Amino acid sequence: MIVVVARYGLGIVLALAVFGKAGNFAAFRSSLATFGLRGRLAQVGAFTVVTVEALAALMVVSPVADVVVGVTGTCLGACFTVAQTYLLAVGEQAPCLCFGSKERASIRTWARAALVLLMGLALWGAAA
Repeated sequence: MIVVVARYGLGIVLALAVFGKAGNFAAFRSSLATFGLRGRLAQVGAFTVVTVEALAALMVVSPVADVVVGVTGTCLGACFTVAQTYLLAVGEQAPCLCFGSKERASIRTWARAALVLLMGLALWGAAA
C-alpha cells in the first residue's frame, strides 16, 4: 500500500510542479537568477528542470520499476530541498515558483521540497 501511495503521490506532486513551471515558464526561468543562472544558462536550466520533472512524473504511470521511480524521486527531492535550504540559509526571499506560485522561500516551500524527497525515499525503501 505504501508503494502505491508514494508512487502516485510523487507523480501528482511532480505533475503539479511541471504545470506550474510550464504555465509561467518565463518567470520560472527568471527566478533561476537567484542561483546565478542568467541568459542562455537560465533558459537551459529551466528547460532541463521542467523536462526532468515531466519525465519523472510520466515514470509513475509507466512500467518502470518502483525502485527506479523511488531513486529518481529521491534525487529530485534532494535537489529541491538543497535549493530551498540554500534560499533560507542566505535569507533570500525570492519566489521559487515551484508550483506556479509566487510564494517566497519559506519553511512551507522547504517542506514541499522535502515531501518529494520523503516520497522518493519511501518508494525506494519499500521497493528495495
